[in-house]
Amino acid sequence: MSSLLTDSLFGVKGYVAVVTGGGSGLGFMIARGLVTNGAKVYLVDLPSVPTDERVAELNELGREAGGSAHGLPCNVADKQAIQDLASQVGQREKHIDMLISNAGIRRDAPVQCNVLTASFSELQASMWSSRHSDWDDTFSVNTTAHYFLSVALLPLLEAASRLELPSGQLGRNGGRGVVVMTSSCASMHNVTNVDLTSYATSKAATDHLVKLLAAKFSRFYVRVVGINPGFVPSNMNPVGEEGNLFSALFDKVPARRAGNEDDIAGTILYLVSRAGAYVNGISLCVDGGRILLANGQE
Repeated sequence: MSSLLTDSLFGVKGYVAVVTGGGSGLGFMIARGLVTNGAKVYLVDLPSVPTDERVAELNELGREAGGSAHGLPCNVADKQAIQDLASQVGQREKHIDMLISNAGIRRDAPVQCNVLTASFSELQASMWSSRHSDWDDTFSVNTTAHYFLSVALLPLLEAASRLELPSGQLGRNGGRGVVVMTSSCASMHNVTNVDLTSYATSKAATDHLVKLLAAKFSRFYVRVVGINPGFVPSNMNPVGEEGNLFSALFDKVPARRAGNEDDIAGTILYLVSRAGAYVNGISLCVDGGRILLANGQE
């Protein structure tokens, strides 16, 4: 990962972060960007996901900058587990500067087809094979979890917004106390060569949830923002693997490439630092221009 701007405008040194889905993919990219810039990160993932090696790697990377990492298990689809997570963090911290609510899943139809070339019967068969439980699970993790995590951690986020900065200004002038929800550029276009309907719909709901929660938290200036990544390597999107249907779409992205760690970490550093303190209630698309052309793709 190349060096990112780390002066006082974009600085997060000493900030406290909770990152869900932090054990891999986008979550780990974000955690690494924060730790290497001096933040303390609570790396959250499923109890079944081993994170010890990831935490050790982050602590090694963050040593020079003063950043650190600590692993905490949580199934974000479980409301009680979220409450337990908030209690654990609250026992260790008097405030948190940011919640990066990043955990997400995608449930593809069991019977797959290329949506752009399939026959009528093939398309209907593929779409009908989608299970009701897949929709329930997708919304539970991709949308509902953002809501309950934000509410459970609200007192710690609000405490950060009231912190006095070295300049004597309140934290709301420095942007501390922010929720960042990971959505997807799939929420913003209609054409894909695989059926991502449940996934894209859950992400569109997340985009609106950003606005709903930002409005509700506005009196306390706990900011709520979102990011809509495009093609970025992850377990969900194995960029570059043979047979991956998404790889054929890279030449239709104006940037002519997949996203990388600096693209994601740099966006997060902007949104959670003083640089982004005046940004609230919006979702920022980080997709190399993908949605500019997606609905007109052949």
